[in-house]
Amino acid sequence: MFRVSCFLILAWTALAGDFAISASLAEDSAPRAPIAPPTAQAKKVPDNPFRCDRLIKYRGKTLACDSALRRDGESLRVIFAHTPDALGELDQYQTGRNNLRYSAYVGTAGLLLVLTSNLVTNLFVADTKATARQDTSRILRYAGGGIALGSIFYGLSSLHSNEAHLQNAIIKYNASEPDKPIEILFKTEF
Repeated sequence: MFRVSCFLILAWTALAGDFAISASLAEDSAPRAPIAPPTAQAKKVPDNPFRCDRLIKYRGKTLACDSALRRDGESLRVIFAHTPDALGELDQYQTGRNNLRYSAYVGTAGLLLVLTSNLVTNLFVADTKATARQDTSRILRYAGGGIALGSIFYGLSSLHSNEAHLQNAIIKYNASEPDKPIEILFKTEF
């Protein structure tokens, strides 16, 4: 009898333990609000990793040199308000930036001429003149390539010389206002 009672007690404790384990498992599997792991401080990925912002240092503050729309140096206009020479250089800089757009249009026209030279030749030169077709097509390709390359070189040299106007504007302002100089900075997002 002692053995039977010991067996019943052991069976009872084992059965009670199984119920306790299954109850705790049921609680664990019940849906709970999600717990997010602690987040690491991630570095913000820039929208354009190859962007280079021009900044100016003025009176100990770092300010943007350009407006939000384009690289035009427009933020400097307020600072240059009392220096007409610097404003003149800034106006030349902005005019030069606008004129560079036409160089891009001419270059695009040259590339279109290169790509469509065979089509233009087929439309305007008769089928009976095979050598004239080849010569005309070749001339159009070379002319279009020359226009495109000339436009690229003109645009790059104009861009380089136009940046000198912005530097001259800053130099003229610094010469007229030596107690409040401007320093140009660059910020890359690498």
